[in-house]
Amino acid sequence: MKACIINAATSSKRIAVINDKALEKIYLEEQSENQIIGDIYWGKVVKVLPHMQAAFIDIGLSMNGFIHRNELVSYQQSENPHKDQQPMSAFIREGEKVLVQVVKEGIGTKGPKLTGIIEFSSDELVYLPHGNYVAVSKKIAEPKRQQWKQLGERLKQGMEGFLFRTAIAEKSEAAVQHKIKELQKKYERLERQTQGMKAPALVSKGQDFLETRVQAALQQGIDGIVVDDFDLYQHLHTTYSNLSIEYYKGNENIFSFYDLERQIEKLLKRIVWLKSGGYIVIDETEAMTVVDVNTGKFSGKDNIRKTMLQTNMEAAYELSKQMQLRHLGGMILIDFINMPHKEDRTEVERYMKKLCEQDEVRTNIVGFTELGILQLTRKKVRNSIGSTLTMPCEVCEGTGKMIDSKTAAFQIERVIWEHRGAEEEAIWIETRSDVINEMKAQGFLNALEKMVKKTIYLTPSDDYTNAFVLRQLGSNEQIQKRVSASI
Repeated sequence: MKACIINAATSSKRIAVINDKALEKIYLEEQSENQIIGDIYWGKVVKVLPHMQAAFIDIGLSMNGFIHRNELVSYQQSENPHKDQQPMSAFIREGEKVLVQVVKEGIGTKGPKLTGIIEFSSDELVYLPHGNYVAVSKKIAEPKRQQWKQLGERLKQGMEGFLFRTAIAEKSEAAVQHKIKELQKKYERLERQTQGMKAPALVSKGQDFLETRVQAALQQGIDGIVVDDFDLYQHLHTTYSNLSIEYYKGNENIFSFYDLERQIEKLLKRIVWLKSGGYIVIDETEAMTVVDVNTGKFSGKDNIRKTMLQTNMEAAYELSKQMQLRHLGGMILIDFINMPHKEDRTEVERYMKKLCEQDEVRTNIVGFTELGILQLTRKKVRNSIGSTLTMPCEVCEGTGKMIDSKTAAFQIERVIWEHRGAEEEAIWIETRSDVINEMKAQGFLNALEKMVKKTIYLTPSDDYTNAFVLRQLGSNEQIQKRVSASI
């Protein structure tokens, strides 16, 4: 059974799609950021970039939005046959006020991506005031598909556009015409609202997180929905009367009940084990995601070539799932187990392409490099699960590493050696317990005390920000008092 599990009873909203209890999709509401996809703004152009055929627009957020020339209404409606050769100033200028909609959240240092081709969505259709085309879902069979397209062409006024979704098949023509009139009036009100409005300003909020993600889950072909919020349950029960909607009443967290908490935690781990005993290591960096494939415990029953190919094929399948679950985007490099035979690399690449064709996010397989690394790109549509749920470590500054105990011990030795000529008879060092053990091993501390002719006091510290801290130089009596007081 394929189901949508909704955790909406608490502050942070979460939606998961499961198939026979296995997690297939996960959508998390990012509490640290406002959900702005679909929001419509009255923005002000602050900078035009002719060489990039784009512009930055102030929409009132911490970072300016970015819009490409092709997303401008003025460009789309231009009848000039040579408009591609025209300068950006022909379509937009600094200081101009424009109506824009957010199509992609800002990620990292990049601001949100904008479009001037505004759209209004409903379950059955998308209305585009400046779309200038009519399209019908390919899931609707002919001749019904052609009939809906003809209706759209008849109803279209001027530069309007319609995108008829699969759900329209269950609607009557009268109901569809009524919905189109509603959306047309909504846009007219929005235009009137911007008259005399000071930019930048939010004009209209898009669909909220739960609404958009439930619609995304429905497109996965789910059999039912389980939700832990009664008000949302009633709303869903009314809206999707043809679907099984269940209200979860248990005391246990709904995600814990369906074993989703454990599965989400696994998405934060670097290592993913394969059924054969092999494993893949996933490392996210700011520039790209790097994946390493290893045979691990898998030795295979046949020849080495077959073992390597089997592990790589299994790794490709698992990675296609992990990219979707972890929301990985941008450049992805996969270091498969070495395949000397070209036909094996071709088979893995072909299989990876087939898997990525089933991904709702556009993915492009570039191919193998001379070093045998498979290159691919996956469109960034949201922050990864890792960046959403975690933050860089303040101790290691995100490297995942810290000074080891032996290195820290040598650093302490060098610092103490610098004070060998000081008059004080004792030195107090605060460091990690593992470093203290390293200092005391094999008589290292005793030998150091004899060389510098000072008593060295080592006390444990819970502060892992620094490998060690020199607390004090002084007499034995002074430091003994300080050490006793700190314990």
